[in-house]
Amino acid sequence: MNRNMRMKLVALVFCIFSVVNVQAQTVQDGLALIHAERNKEAGELFTKLATGTPSADNQYYLGYYFVINKQLDEAQKAFEKGISLDEKSVLNQIGLGTVALGKGDRAKAKELFTAAEKKKGKDAEVLFRIAEAYTLFEKQSDPAEAIRLADEAIKRDKNLADAYIIKGDALMLRNEGGAAVTAYEYALTAKANYAVAHNRIGSVYLRGKNYNLALENYKKALEADPNFAPAYQDLAELYFFARKYKQAAENYDLYMQKSLASDPETKLRAAQFAFTADDYTKSLQILDEMKGKINNPITLRMYGWSYAKTNNPDMAIQNLNEFIKVAPDKVIGDDYKYLGRAYNAKVTDGKGYDSTGVLYILKGADMDTSKTDAATTYKEVGALYYAAKDFPNSAKTYYKGIALDTAKATANDYYYLGLSKFQSAGALGSLNNAAGDSAQIAANKRNMYLSADSTFAIVTQKLPDWPYGYYWRASALYNAYDKQENIDKGISAPYYLKLAELAEKDPDPSKYKSYLKLAYNYLAFYSQTTLKDEAKSKEYWTKLLAIDPNSAAAKEALGMAPAPAAAGTATATPAKAAPAKKPAPKK
Repeated sequence: MNRNMRMKLVALVFCIFSVVNVQAQTVQDGLALIHAERNKEAGELFTKLATGTPSADNQYYLGYYFVINKQLDEAQKAFEKGISLDEKSVLNQIGLGTVALGKGDRAKAKELFTAAEKKKGKDAEVLFRIAEAYTLFEKQSDPAEAIRLADEAIKRDKNLADAYIIKGDALMLRNEGGAAVTAYEYALTAKANYAVAHNRIGSVYLRGKNYNLALENYKKALEADPNFAPAYQDLAELYFFARKYKQAAENYDLYMQKSLASDPETKLRAAQFAFTADDYTKSLQILDEMKGKINNPITLRMYGWSYAKTNNPDMAIQNLNEFIKVAPDKVIGDDYKYLGRAYNAKVTDGKGYDSTGVLYILKGADMDTSKTDAATTYKEVGALYYAAKDFPNSAKTYYKGIALDTAKATANDYYYLGLSKFQSAGALGSLNNAAGDSAQIAANKRNMYLSADSTFAIVTQKLPDWPYGYYWRASALYNAYDKQENIDKGISAPYYLKLAELAEKDPDPSKYKSYLKLAYNYLAFYSQTTLKDEAKSKEYWTKLLAIDPNSAAAKEALGMAPAPAAAGTATATPAKAAPAKKPAPKK
C-alpha cells in the first residue's frame, strides 16, 4: 500500500471516530448535564450536536440550553435556525414562545404555545415542554397552566418522569409543598432513583425547615448520581441553616467543582461560605478573583468583613463606609458591627474601644431583626465597658442585652451585670459633683447595692453550687446596709455561710482563700456579737487563722496576741471587693 493510500485511510478512520464521538453523546446526555447544572459541559455537547449533526431538533436543544442559562437572544437565534431547517418544527416554535414569555410578551407566547398544542397535542414531549416554559420565569409563570399541561403529558406518557417534576415545580410556585412531594415521588416511580426527584423532595423539606428529611433526600440524590451538582449546593445551604459552616463551605466547593461554575455571583456566594467557615484569607482571595467582573456592592461588604477579621481595620473601614454609602438599602446590622469593631481595633491607648466604634456596634444591634443577636451584641459592648472600668455604661448595656432576650441570658451575663452595678455603687459620689448631696448619694448607693444583690440572686438560682454567687450577694448586702446593722441582723450571714459550705467541699478550697477570709471574719463577729455563740465564734476564728496566720483579729479573739490600740467591730468586708478570678459558667 502506497503512502498516499495509507494517509487517506488514516484520515477516514479519524473522521469515523469523530462522527462516532459526536453521536455517542446524545441529547439525553446533554439534558442530564443541565439537570446536574454542569452547564459548561452541556453547552459544549449541544453545540457539537448542532454543528456536527445539523437538525431542527438539535437546534431546539441548543436553544433550550441558552434559555436555561438566561441567554434569551442566543436562544432565539438557535430556535430561528431550527425553523429555517424545518419550518414545521413544533419544538422550535415552543422555543420561540418560551423566549417571548421570558421577555415578557405573554400574548405572543400564548399564541405560539396554542398553535403548537393544536398541531401536536397528543405528543407528551410537546405538552411537557410548554408546561415547563410556564415555570421557568418567576414573573411570567403560570402554575395552573403548567399543571394542566403536565397532567395532559402524563396522560399520554405515564413514564415521562420530567412531566411529574414540572408538575411538582408548578405546585411549589403555589406553595403546595405536600402535593409537590407527591408529584416528585411519582417521578421516582416513572424513573427509579432519579437524582432530580430526590433533590427536589429535599428542597421542599428544606423550605419547610424539616432539615433531617431534607438531608436524607439530598444524600439519596448523590447516591443516585455523585456528580449531581445541585445536591451539593443545596447541602451547603442546609448546613448553613444548621450553623455547620465548615461543612457548608466544603459542599459549596464541591458544587463549584462538579458544575464548573465560575460566574461572579456563584463565586461571591463561595466567598460568603468561606467567610462563615472562618477562612477569611480564602474569602479575600475569591473576592480578588472577581475584581472588575462583578458590579455588586455586596463585594464591598464582604471585603469589609474579611478585612476586619484579618486584622486590617483601615481597609475594613474603607470598604464598609463605601458600602454604606453606595447601597444604603442593603445595609444590615452586622455591617455597622464590623465597622465598629474595626474602629475599636485601631485603639492603642489601652482603653479597649473607640467611642465611635462602640456607637456603630450599638447601632448595628438596634438594626438586628433577631432579639438574640441584638442581645449578644449589647453584652459584647457591656464587656468592653467593663474591661475599661466604665461600670455605669457596662451595667446599662448588660441590662439591655439581658432584657432583649431574657430566656437565653446566661448566669455569666447576670454575673457581669451584678458586678457592674456593684462597682458603679462604689464609685457613686466620687466621679463628679452631679451625683447629688451626701444623703442622696447614700440612698443611691444603697439602692444600687440592693439592685446588685437582686442580680446576684439570679446567678445563685442558675448556679446553686457556685460559691462566688453567694460571696457577691453577701458583699452587696454588706455594703447596702450600715455595717453594724448588718452584723446585728445577720443580713449577709446566710450567703457567707453558703460560700463557706461550698468552698470547704471543693477539692481545692485554697482557690477561695481570699473570699473565705472575709466570710470567716464576718461569721466570727456575727456569732460572737449577735448569736452570743462563743464556741461557733471560736470555730470561725480558728478557720480564719488557718488560712491567714497573720490575722490580728483572729489572734486577739483566740488570746494569742495583745489587743490592738483601737479595737473595732466588724470591718472585715471592704466596700470594693475584688471580682472573682473566673467568670460564671454559662447556664
